[in-house]
Amino acid sequence: METLSTLLQQARSQGIVFIDPRIDYAFKLIFGTPGNEDLLLRLVQAVIPEKDIVTVSLEPQEQVGSRPDARRSVVDVRCGTDSGDELIIEMQVKSQSDFTDRMVFYSSFPIINRLQRGDNSSYKLTPLYMVGITDFIVPGVIANNDIVNHYTIRNVKDNGIEFTDSVHYITVELPKLTATLPEVKDTPEWILYTIKNMWSMKEMPPEYRGSYLEKMFDLSNFASMDEKSQREYLTRFMWEVDQRSQLRTAKEEGIAEGHAEGHAEGLREAARRMLADGVDSVLVQKYTGLSSDDIHSL
Repeated sequence: METLSTLLQQARSQGIVFIDPRIDYAFKLIFGTPGNEDLLLRLVQAVIPEKDIVTVSLEPQEQVGSRPDARRSVVDVRCGTDSGDELIIEMQVKSQSDFTDRMVFYSSFPIINRLQRGDNSSYKLTPLYMVGITDFIVPGVIANNDIVNHYTIRNVKDNGIEFTDSVHYITVELPKLTATLPEVKDTPEWILYTIKNMWSMKEMPPEYRGSYLEKMFDLSNFASMDEKSQREYLTRFMWEVDQRSQLRTAKEEGIAEGHAEGHAEGLREAARRMLADGVDSVLVQKYTGLSSDDIHSL
């Protein structure tokens, strides 16, 4: 695979026009950056239109456990609404068999933290919405044709009886969005269509002129980004490509034994490439999941 420097040169000359919002770095840049709350609001309104949300405010992306040594998580986007509800939004490209459990895990942090900083005399919680936007059909859940599916805690014998309104899980499965641009224009699905398809566009279609989504194209224009942002995006892009390539090769060759060892070596090789191209060791650790000791040993 090309080095980061080579990819950067190619992307500038003839390759990338718009960054891919499905890559977590790009998703955070577009929806998780102060000043872009207007785009985030449109996304939230498309996902949970029944809430009639009119404003959103960004909150810290890092979530910490109840003890100093507890596990931490960094989510793509976290925000609050005008009614006091909280949303966590995760963009996930690669399919995971335990993705629904991952959503539950992420939702546990704000629940615990809100109880800790709230009124100790009550467990009353304001609604939390854990949103997973996926580039795959979520495994382990009975499939349907709905792009957006909303889950709450209900009675297993009578689904009409709600147990609590405090926790909501929402999946947004982009592969189910098969409509064309003229069909989604001026509908809530328009922003989801853009997230799914913008990476493949060579220029902004005329349908977007004058719309709120024109800003999204401006933010995603690769050529207008500074070099640091371009490198950080390509670092994550390379990581996603490497992961897909490794998984595809493993499946084609029928590799079953030694998978864990091969996966670990793939991580180390990706880290070596990033370090050789001058990527900061902190970013390398973040994107590969290797320990700081592993990074230093390279």
